[in-house]
Amino acid sequence: MKPDVVLGNDVVDLEEPRSAGKAADRRFVARVLAKVEREGLDRADDPDLELWSLWAAKEAAFKVVSKLRGTPPVFEHDAFVTSWNRTTSRSSMETEVRAGIVRHGEVRVDVSVLHRAGVLHAVGHTHRAPAADVAVQVGLGRLDDAGAPWAAGLDELLRRFTPREADAIHSLASAAVRLGARRALAARAGVEEHRLQIVSRPGTTGRRPPFVLLDGREAPADVSLSHAGAWIGWALWSHPDFGLAPPPDTG
Repeated sequence: MKPDVVLGNDVVDLEEPRSAGKAADRRFVARVLAKVEREGLDRADDPDLELWSLWAAKEAAFKVVSKLRGTPPVFEHDAFVTSWNRTTSRSSMETEVRAGIVRHGEVRVDVSVLHRAGVLHAVGHTHRAPAADVAVQVGLGRLDDAGAPWAAGLDELLRRFTPREADAIHSLASAAVRLGARRALAARAGVEEHRLQIVSRPGTTGRRPPFVLLDGREAPADVSLSHAGAWIGWALWSHPDFGLAPPPDTG
């Protein structure tokens, strides 16, 4: 089942040592940015922030393109070209959101990048159905958030997943982001969480886009998961009719 809205998201932990000063690495910049993006980087007030915003937007778009194609393309970062069209500040939350478009060949992916202290969260989407409702729900958290649903060790978290779900889990962050996304989707759709699974098809770790099952069947929904350093992030979309069907009678 192909969802009407296709999502990608990416998290960048700006407090990781590798993040600082990377815009000065001209070989890296030349490898990952297109010419027009490099020109924007040279004009940026904060080159590192600009670089990682572009990086996150490209990573989110790559996930969208991979789902549309059914297999990931060769990830040449400079083939994903980003153009910004607006910036919105949210001073009460100490956040800033940039919006734009990433183009890869004929594919256009709408992107937004949220920046708040220590983290970037990029979300990209495109829609297959012209009349699709593209309302997307996003979530962002830290592994050390006190009282969060994922505030436990990996062994305990794994017990909250079916074997099929657990097959795609490779770390504490991988488990945490799936748990956060599953709970958020259950609340969004108004269904019991035990009816949902976020699973992946067989393949190589990192090349297995997640998808949603409702009562064991592929559902009209899409999900994207990301984690970096201490941060986890997800993006969700579900069809307006998602969850309206009653659970199967197992009596």
